[in-house]
Amino acid sequence: MSAPTGAAVRAVPGGRRGRARVVASAVLGIVGTGSPPARLRLAGLVMTLVTVLFGAVLAVSVHERQTAARNLAEQSAPLSADAAEIYRSLADADATAAAGFLRGVKASHADRVSYEANIRTASRLLTKASARTGESFAAQRQIAILNKELPDYNGLVEAARSANRENKPVGNSYMRYASEQMRSTMLPAAEDMYHAETRRMAAIRADTAEPPWATYGAGLLALAVIGFYSYRLYLATNRLLNLGLVAAAAAVLVSLVWLTVSHTTTRSSLEDSEARGSASVQVLTQARIAGLKARGNENMALVARGEGAAHSREFDYWAGAMDDKDKGQRLMQRSEQQAEDKIGRRLVVDAWAELKDWKKQHVQARKQDDRGDYEAAVARTIGGKADGKTVSDTTERSFAAMDRKLAAAVAHEWKQFQDRAENGRGALTGLPVGGSVLCLLGVAGVVLGVGKRLSEYQ
Repeated sequence: MSAPTGAAVRAVPGGRRGRARVVASAVLGIVGTGSPPARLRLAGLVMTLVTVLFGAVLAVSVHERQTAARNLAEQSAPLSADAAEIYRSLADADATAAAGFLRGVKASHADRVSYEANIRTASRLLTKASARTGESFAAQRQIAILNKELPDYNGLVEAARSANRENKPVGNSYMRYASEQMRSTMLPAAEDMYHAETRRMAAIRADTAEPPWATYGAGLLALAVIGFYSYRLYLATNRLLNLGLVAAAAAVLVSLVWLTVSHTTTRSSLEDSEARGSASVQVLTQARIAGLKARGNENMALVARGEGAAHSREFDYWAGAMDDKDKGQRLMQRSEQQAEDKIGRRLVVDAWAELKDWKKQHVQARKQDDRGDYEAAVARTIGGKADGKTVSDTTERSFAAMDRKLAAAVAHEWKQFQDRAENGRGALTGLPVGGSVLCLLGVAGVVLGVGKRLSEYQ
């Protein structure tokens, strides 16, 4: 850098120009005088500051993305899965309780075991979900509702069973009231929690995919400042390269390239996890929820004994949402289209076949009930004897087979989602430490480069 010409800078009181000169004089006073060594020190200080600024912004940006990716993989996504499983457990418990009620004194031990297992699963997952909600206030609100309602529901079911064993008609009222509580309050709360966490997952994914503009800006600023002072040194010394400053610029540039590659990989993995994992899981979960709603209404239509028209309409709606093209949804078809691979598609196709068989058996059961053959309708729905013959091809069997296939498909697609989300998270590994080391090397390059020029004045 060439020495300044003209008189020394003097502070001019008053006005913006005067204040600016005061600041300039103060800065020059810190580093010495306005001599070439002083200006070199000032240049070194500025380059060091912008390099450190870039390192700090880089570290904060990567930390935020790592935290978001970790929250997606360890909190929001598992909480969404837990919410779906809570819904399944509650809906299955309700359907099992209704089936056991229909069997009356013949209710099997398996019904009781299945019901209690579902209630325990729901309670366990609610406790687990409470620890994962973090700042998800929507999930906390729904968990509070479910924790409050679950003991009341369980009490009503036990009262219905007790009355049913004693052949008291009030048992029917208890069972219907319990099912109404489940369908009007508890299942909507579980479904709302699932949708809230699904939206939260989408928001986290969008934030993580947003380019780190602030980091790019800080890096380009550091490169511009180092480049500017390198050019000034070239004019002053007629030496094309200052190896220290070249090393500093290279360190910043490598950090930017590393950040770009990591961000691109992370965004690609998360987008892939949404398109080829999360989306298919959501549609499959919707199909399971629709099936569980249909199954619960199918059983309650028989529990209502002549007053189940509303439940029959609900069955038609939810079963239609899975397979009726007139509903405009065709959840099974969407599930097959979005399945990750041949294994996932085969599971959905098998579940679809069971759904068709279930609907066929349901039509037969409804015809039997409509013509007054209640016992035959119950046997066709949950098994047992009708006209002296044991009915084995039941709606219960078809539904259970369909739900198992859908559960296996959800587990398969969920594994694909987790693998891709973990890949996105892993792409950022090492960048905070590596970026910090590179920025420190950049600072060292600035110190060495400026120090070499300063030594020439001694």
